[in-house]
Amino acid sequence: MNRIYGLNSVASALDSKLVKTLFVSKEFKKLELLSQAKKQGILIKEVPEQDLNSMFPKVNHQHIAAETKPLNTYSLEDVLKESKSSDDYSLCVLDELTDPHNLGAILRSADIFGIKAIIYKKTNSVKLSPLVAKISSGGISYVKCVEVTNLTTAIKKLKENSYWIFGLDGSAKENITSIYKDRKVCIVIGSEGKGISRLVRENCDVLVKIPQYGHVPCLNASNAAAIAFYELRRNF
Repeated sequence: MNRIYGLNSVASALDSKLVKTLFVSKEFKKLELLSQAKKQGILIKEVPEQDLNSMFPKVNHQHIAAETKPLNTYSLEDVLKESKSSDDYSLCVLDELTDPHNLGAILRSADIFGIKAIIYKKTNSVKLSPLVAKISSGGISYVKCVEVTNLTTAIKKLKENSYWIFGLDGSAKENITSIYKDRKVCIVIGSEGKGISRLVRENCDVLVKIPQYGHVPCLNASNAAAIAFYELRRNF
């Protein structure tokens, strides 16, 4: 059973026609959202606040939750087929991220900056979940999530389809401003702590770094991704 919680997550799922059942407590006051659900013929259950607390302990569910259809994942072939009809179809590869907060934040930034899909491994990576959906603030409903068996194979397939692969690496010689803006681009974000793995790094076309002027050693994955996505869109 797939359940999500929080106003933005549920509202985006409604927009995407993913909601099967809506759960609200008496404290929920957004009547326009309930009206939207009724127009879609969605079952609305008013439940005690403690039931929502039991469904989602120790989080701010904002008095609303929903049971949804399965969170969609796509194949790499789906994404590549769609990309052929657009010159503006940027992608992101995540190399074994394990923190659901990072994945959710990256999905949020991806939607804001027009990244069409996130590609990640089926194993050794964080999975889609209600927490990821919540953190994404609706981004999970708009950015395609692609699960692949092997990232190196996926990157080679992207190259065969005219993608340039830019890996974020703090030790790179090239600056992030070197990211091309006149062709199809995929940005690679490494895992928390370890960064980009050796084989994935070797298959990147260009390694780029985000200039740093302070004292902490690095940005976390989601912050680095947001900066890279913005740079890709800047002066596009």
